[in-house]
Amino acid sequence: MPKPARALRLLLAAGLLAFSGSGLRAAEVCGGEDLLARAAKESGEAYAAFVARAQEVPNGEGLLWKVEPKAGSSAAPSYLFGTMHTTEADLVELAAPVRDALKSAKTVAVEVENVSGAAVQAETIAFVTKNGLDLSGGGLAGFTETQKDEVGKRLAASGLPASLATTLKPWFLSVALQLPACEVKLMGAGKPTIDSRVEAVGREQGAAIVGLETVAEQLGIVAGMPEEDARRMIRDVVASPNASEDLRATVLRLYRDRKIGWYLAMTADVAGPLMDASAYAAFMEELVDRRNVRMAERSEALIDTGAAFVAVGALHLPGPKGLVELYRKAGYTVTKVW
Repeated sequence: MPKPARALRLLLAAGLLAFSGSGLRAAEVCGGEDLLARAAKESGEAYAAFVARAQEVPNGEGLLWKVEPKAGSSAAPSYLFGTMHTTEADLVELAAPVRDALKSAKTVAVEVENVSGAAVQAETIAFVTKNGLDLSGGGLAGFTETQKDEVGKRLAASGLPASLATTLKPWFLSVALQLPACEVKLMGAGKPTIDSRVEAVGREQGAAIVGLETVAEQLGIVAGMPEEDARRMIRDVVASPNASEDLRATVLRLYRDRKIGWYLAMTADVAGPLMDASAYAAFMEELVDRRNVRMAERSEALIDTGAAFVAVGALHLPGPKGLVELYRKAGYTVTKVW
């Protein structure tokens, strides 16, 4: 399951994962195994079937797209860029085609503006306090003691008290457990991410910064995850000691290869249950597809004005219901740049 990175980003920004950067090693490195590379070696037939499915995903390859105006408009072209919430230095630096496209932006549209700002933090804390706690202690009801202990260990590794394992609702736990402790620590120490870098560059060059969603809208979708899905996600994470690290490593491989749309073709026999997109289809529809419609509608006015740079999570770009296709259906010409 793709980590709901923006939701967790908000939790991190709010200080709810209270890691002190003073304990961070200078050369903190995230590990994890690329599950696709392993599948290619060990499950040749299943991997070949996966590649065949992945190559059929509409707009499954590419991170930067040029969006030209509707017929009859003289507006300057805009760009659509898929981000990833990671601190990998080479990715945060932004590739040359991305930097070049960003230079022409008069408006930079992101998912939530100034996510580390006081207003967003306050809104996030209020939301999670109201919707993320279960003081009855039933958050892990039905889990084995071994599973509960493992959840506590994972929380502790990220800076949260292990005792919170039974007082957080499943949706919150499912999000918090998916990001490796190493990334939590790096973010907590102030390391920039791809999305934060895009916003910072936009501000530096004087572009207007626009948020396409509110905190409540983002977190509301994650909080509305069916409890059965949230509990399954938790079980899938704690079933393997390196599940979150492997998830990160595998998604990073897809992102670096600019094949993030291939994620939509993932199945358990290729990359394990946590990355089985079909198993979480209902949640994916809410987390990705429904938000795509909202972000497309809210960004169209910016594209019509011209010279907009829309930067959202990369998984929002591909697929028949992705932003690339939604923009095309709205009358824009969308072509892959990189």
